[in-house]
Amino acid sequence: MKKQIITECKRAFFSTGMVTALLIGIGIVLWHQYQYVWNVGVEQYNIYCPESVFYKWIGASSFPMQSYLFYLILPILACLPAGTSYYEDLHSGYYIHIYTRNQKKEYLFAKYTAAFLSGGIAVVLPLVLSLYFTAMRFPMLAPEPIMGFGPNARSVGAILYYKHPGLHTLLFLGIDFIFAGGIAGITLLTTFFTNYKFTALITPFVCYYFVFSLDNLLGVMNFSPNYFLIPGFFRNTIWEFLIGILILAAVAVGYYQKGKRLE
Repeated sequence: MKKQIITECKRAFFSTGMVTALLIGIGIVLWHQYQYVWNVGVEQYNIYCPESVFYKWIGASSFPMQSYLFYLILPILACLPAGTSYYEDLHSGYYIHIYTRNQKKEYLFAKYTAAFLSGGIAVVLPLVLSLYFTAMRFPMLAPEPIMGFGPNARSVGAILYYKHPGLHTLLFLGIDFIFAGGIAGITLLTTFFTNYKFTALITPFVCYYFVFSLDNLLGVMNFSPNYFLIPGFFRNTIWEFLIGILILAAVAVGYYQKGKRLE
């Protein structure tokens, strides 16, 4: 199984999709850096207290256009590296050769692992670069509630955000990784229900955007992933994360069961 996982990960990490996803993600980060971090018009000190990395990096809030855009297209970034590789294997007949040489369950597990890891890295790496580049200009001072940034008192990790913002940021980077990897798995499941590669690729974004639109229609603005996955988002609860993880876990199980029955 280890050899199969390495093979699938190589296909994912050295794919054109991974390069494209990283170029888009890092491009958005550099755009944000130019406008909100390194712009000479950006003040290092505001009227209330010194500026901090945790107010300025792309994950600080949903207010900057770049942050809003990055988290809106997160499913596309996550699915580009390896989301359609299973589709390609099934429709080219490549999977038959794999099944004759390896156990089916090993191949399915390796395929999901590669999609999960590549999807998570394609999303989190640009975020880490944003944090690093922003720290080159602004200090990593603890946020002040008076600034109006960050989660409110009822949000998940609010206390951690104000006392240990670095740990809070790492926690959310880990959450973003898990969600991005899980979203990439949706493409694998969609492969069984479509004859078009583009449909398999775009389905996670369509689902994601549907939840976003429903969120805005209802005026709730907290159960859409492109809001609550932002580390500095002002309002979220544990339920959004738990329900999201349960849905993504169900997708993974559905993919495995469908793949296991495929002849």
